[in-house]
Amino acid sequence: MAAGPGDMGAGNVSVPPDPAERRYRELLEHSPDPMCVHADGRVVYVNPAGVRGIGARHADDVLGHLITDFVHPDSVAAMLARIAILQRAGDSTEPSEAVMLRLDGSPVDAEVVSVLTSWDGKPAYQVIFRDLTLIKAAQATLRYQAALVTHATDAIIATSFAGTVTSWNQAAETIYQRSAARALAVPISEAVGAALDPAVIAAGGGVEHATHYAADGTELNIRVAVGGMDDGYVVVCSDHTALRRAEARFQTIVDSLDDGVVVFDSHGRPEWVNPAARHYLGFPPDGTVPNYATLTALSPLCDIDGTPIGGDRRPIAKTTNSGVAIRNEIVGHDRPDGTRRWLSVCCRLLDPGGSRQSGVLLSFTDVTEQRTAQIQLSHQARHDALTGLPNRAYAEAQLSRALQAEPPTLGAVMFVDLDNVKTINDAFGHHAGDTVITVAAQRLRSTLRTEDFLARLGGDEFVALLFGHLDRSAMKRLTDRLHAALAMPMDVAGTLCRITASIGVAEVGPGDPRDTARILRDADAAMYKAKTHRAATHYADH
Repeated sequence: MAAGPGDMGAGNVSVPPDPAERRYRELLEHSPDPMCVHADGRVVYVNPAGVRGIGARHADDVLGHLITDFVHPDSVAAMLARIAILQRAGDSTEPSEAVMLRLDGSPVDAEVVSVLTSWDGKPAYQVIFRDLTLIKAAQATLRYQAALVTHATDAIIATSFAGTVTSWNQAAETIYQRSAARALAVPISEAVGAALDPAVIAAGGGVEHATHYAADGTELNIRVAVGGMDDGYVVVCSDHTALRRAEARFQTIVDSLDDGVVVFDSHGRPEWVNPAARHYLGFPPDGTVPNYATLTALSPLCDIDGTPIGGDRRPIAKTTNSGVAIRNEIVGHDRPDGTRRWLSVCCRLLDPGGSRQSGVLLSFTDVTEQRTAQIQLSHQARHDALTGLPNRAYAEAQLSRALQAEPPTLGAVMFVDLDNVKTINDAFGHHAGDTVITVAAQRLRSTLRTEDFLARLGGDEFVALLFGHLDRSAMKRLTDRLHAALAMPMDVAGTLCRITASIGVAEVGPGDPRDTARILRDADAAMYKAKTHRAATHYADH
């Protein structure tokens, strides 16, 4: 059985994760993508899909190993270089190819993404990898198929009007394993091992596909083309046996991919869709392919900011118009059931070296779970776990941006300190104190204006960025409402309690020379004076 998200392996003592981290670990546990987490260079977690992907029987076979034990030596330096640039929780590397190693040492071509995260409070790296073996095999098959079509030699056979063979070239000898001496002057049907009437084929359009048989009984898939001559017919027999086998092999590989694959013609019309794409996009089960208008209606897209993508901004249109391949572009897809899934889309010309009339190959992978995990990590890094409000780092970043905005819109910075939380902690315990802080945060947020920004700095301290012009009378009305909201009784451990707050205000005007740290210090100092002088609100000196 794979180790659970909280199981760090024998000999390690782990701190129970907080609820947010527990939800994050549950997300990793149920992801279909192979994932692991490494900290200080060693694997501390691997999900069930990762256990299977690495060729292990149990998670314990992997935990504790150096992460480099599972990376080919030629790929280690590039991996270390990629993760070295990750600075903040939630930062991720671009998808890149690497050679991974299974537990038995066998190599695996993979696409790898690393995400800076935390594990039991320590910096760590989440690694998501996707096996590219089937995709590489499909690419090899396509190259083989292209070479076969380019270099194939056709059997060219001449017959009389009655269908007797009058000419049999060397390619015919090779394809049918029958020498010219054995083929000349015999009916063509006998020479190719199957019924073939040149007159009927010529009258019916000149082309047919048929099964012929070589002299040793080998079944051949043949494309027959017939043209008339003065004294009979010329029959061109193209041996598509190997091509059909290659196509069947390619079809099997592409049909087995979890990635969706769609082929478009040069006008953007879908021509072929693999089962994964057909299922994901909800195409009709009868095998038909919708036209472009229907496909567009079935596949509304948006960018990572939620802005709809249409017209020339859709991946197919961009590649068709420019010829430039698109690799791993993240787009949102709104499904008919109302859910939004996130896709990593690749798009390239089928014949990049040919004419501008090339078709386009589009493939996509559902990366919703991965993106959701990244969003959660980013949110956790910027928000307070208890109240859900932005944290100190987020507040300082917002204040810095507000000071640089043109035109300036920041009117004041307010520092709020709850006065008697410690008394409640001492009387009822820290759980009661957490309840007071949570309720106070809700009251502050609901009393402030919509355009204002509220964050928890830590403990019982909050900061608010007030936007727009506020004169002293307007500021007094706002602070009076805040004091009144906080003073309303609240139920704490079955007892009605009241809390008060000390508020310090640092007013900010156009061209204010102070930086972020100075303004916060001034607001904090004003709050301290309000508390010291038992005044509800105090304004910082200019």
